[in-house]
Amino acid sequence: MRVPPGIARLPWRASAAWALAIVGCASPSTPEPTAAAAPTAPPASAAPAPTAAACQDFTALDPATLPPLPPSRHAALLQEVWVRVLQKHYDPKLGCKDWPAIRLQYAAELAGVEDAEAAYAIVNRMLDELGQSHFRLFPPDGGDGDDHAGPAKPGLSVRWIDDRLVVVDSHAEGHLGPVRAGATLLAIDDRALDDVIADAKAHTTRPSEFAFEVARRTEARLSCDRAGQSKKVRVTDPADADREVVRVLTCEEPRGERISLGNLENIPTQVDARIVEGTKVGVLAFNVWMLPMVKRVEDAMTDLRSKGMTALVLDLRGNPGGVGAMSVPVARLLLSEPGSLGRLQFRDFTQDFNVEAGANPFEGPVVILVDEGTASTSEIFAAGLRDLGRAKVVGGRASAGAALPSVIDELPGGAILQYVVGDYRTPKGTLVEGVGVVPDVNVVETRADFAAGRDPVLDAAVEFLQQPV
Repeated sequence: MRVPPGIARLPWRASAAWALAIVGCASPSTPEPTAAAAPTAPPASAAPAPTAAACQDFTALDPATLPPLPPSRHAALLQEVWVRVLQKHYDPKLGCKDWPAIRLQYAAELAGVEDAEAAYAIVNRMLDELGQSHFRLFPPDGGDGDDHAGPAKPGLSVRWIDDRLVVVDSHAEGHLGPVRAGATLLAIDDRALDDVIADAKAHTTRPSEFAFEVARRTEARLSCDRAGQSKKVRVTDPADADREVVRVLTCEEPRGERISLGNLENIPTQVDARIVEGTKVGVLAFNVWMLPMVKRVEDAMTDLRSKGMTALVLDLRGNPGGVGAMSVPVARLLLSEPGSLGRLQFRDFTQDFNVEAGANPFEGPVVILVDEGTASTSEIFAAGLRDLGRAKVVGGRASAGAALPSVIDELPGGAILQYVVGDYRTPKGTLVEGVGVVPDVNVVETRADFAAGRDPVLDAAVEFLQQPV
C-alpha cells in the first residue's frame, strides 16, 4: 500500500500541510487500520438534503442489481470508488444523498473522456457531493494537475493574512537574496496567484476552510519534484509593501526525523520545546501525530518541567493530524483524572477516546494554539481537552473542520482512494467536522506582525496564562 505523494511532504508548521485522518481507535489495545491525508474541501454548495422520510438506507443495496454504466474508459474506476463508499461509509444513508442517481450522473459525464486527469476530476466531484473532508481519489503516479505536491519545496510557508498570501515563516535563500517573513507572495514561476485564490474561493464557504485551501494550493505550486530544483517567486519587500522583488529559491527536502507507520511512510517529524524568555511558560509543538513520537513528546515535557514550567502552550498550528491513537498517551501527560476526548461513530460500532489518568501529569494551566492548518487528530485533541475543562484554545481563526476518520485503499490499476469511515463528536456532543475548533481567545493577525518577527497568537496565549487566577 502506498501513500499519495504529498503525504510525506509535511512542512513543519505549514498551514497548507496535508490533513491526515485519524488512524485506528482510541484504545491502544485495538488494532489500528491506517489512514492518510485528504486535501479536499467540501463543495461550496450542496443540493438540499431530502426529508428524513425520503432518506434511503443503502445497507442492503446490491450493486449488481443496478443498471450498467455508460461505456467509457474510466467507468470501472468510478464504479469501484462508488461501491467502496457505499459499503464502507459510516452512514448507510450517506447523508440522505441519492447515491445511485449520483453514480449515473457522473458516469454520464465520463462518457467520451479519454484524459485521465479529467476523469479523476469528475470522480472527485462525485465524492464532493458528500460534502465531507477526507475524500479524495489520487492517480497512480500522484499527479493531480495544479494540486500535485512534490516532496521538496523552498524553505518558506505562507498563510492567508490581511486578504493576501503572506510569508509567515522563512529561511529561504537564493542567489538574488532571501525571502523574509512578512512578504506578500505575488507569483510563482511568473504565474500570478489570482487563479489559485479564485479556485479556493469557489470551492469553500468558511473563512478557515478558504485559508487552508488557498495556502495548500499555493504550497503545491511552490513544491518541486526533487531537492535542488529552483522556484522563481515574486514577492513584496516586508519593509516596503509597494516594492516588488524577484527571488530564485532552491527546493529542499523537509526537515525532521523520518518515521514510517503502516501506510504512512517516510514522514518527517519534529518536536520542539522551549521556555518563553522571562516567563515560566513552556511551549511544546510537534508537526504530526505518529505513535513513535510519543517518547520524544514525553521527554520534551519532562525537560520543560525540569526547567520550572508552571503553564503550558501546546502549539498545534499547522498540525494536520495523523495517528489518532497517539492522542491518548499525550492526553495522559495532562490529565490527573480519567476522561474521554470524544466519541467515534463507525458503521457498525461506537468507540470512545477514553484516557486514563496520568501517573505524574502536569497540572498547570494549558492553552492549545490552533489555526486553519490544525486538522483531524489535532482538532479532536483540542476539542476533547477543552470539553474536559483542561485547556483553553487560542488562535487567529477556527481550525480546519476536517475531523472525520478515514482510511486509504489502493484500487485495481493503482489508483489510491481515501474515504471516510467514521464520525466524531466531542465529549459534550459538539460537531467539529465542517465547523472547526473555534478559539476561546480570538487573535487578530496582521502582515506587519510577521514582518516584525512577532507571533501574536503565541503572545496572546502567554499573556492569558500569566493573568491572575
